[in-house]
Amino acid sequence: MRISIWGDYACPYCYIGETYLQRAIKELGVEDKIEYDLNAFQIDLDAPKSTKNTNAALLAYEKAMPLSKANAAYDHVKTLGKAAGLTINEATAYNTNTMDAHRMVQWAKDTYHDSKLTANLADDLFYAYFTENKELADHDVLLEIAKKNKLDVSAVKKVLASNDYQEVVMQEEANLESRGVESVPYFIING
Repeated sequence: MRISIWGDYACPYCYIGETYLQRAIKELGVEDKIEYDLNAFQIDLDAPKSTKNTNAALLAYEKAMPLSKANAAYDHVKTLGKAAGLTINEATAYNTNTMDAHRMVQWAKDTYHDSKLTANLADDLFYAYFTENKELADHDVLLEIAKKNKLDVSAVKKVLASNDYQEVVMQEEANLESRGVESVPYFIING
């Protein structure tokens, strides 16, 4: 069974949705029959490469509200994550650009042809962002995740230093938008 998934590593609902999907697949005992096809969709195309402001600080600034109220705005997602067995610290995460994370995953998908590997990469990217509050535009963070997943780190460095796979990411986003879909996560099972 082929499951095509569109999502962003800075999207808590993608993290929660993919966690429940993986749990259902495991409970059905069909892990060996699943091929994951991860596709990119950036929620915030204009997110910076680096920032000193957390998501809550940005929300407080944009909405002219106290930081405590902005932090509380993320409580619902934290509760949903906890119910899924996840630690989601979205309020204290840093909204940085996810293009390079998507490019790395697309390169791995194209190079290794191993859908379980790309699913593991996605899990590690979600964890780095939501639990550890690491910046997904930071190449050191991405290389750490690449090393953990036994990717060719020198090849990943070359990809990250280039614009390779940027067009692939943009095309995947366009493919989803051409279906009239404007939000993620989005799943297609067997076409």
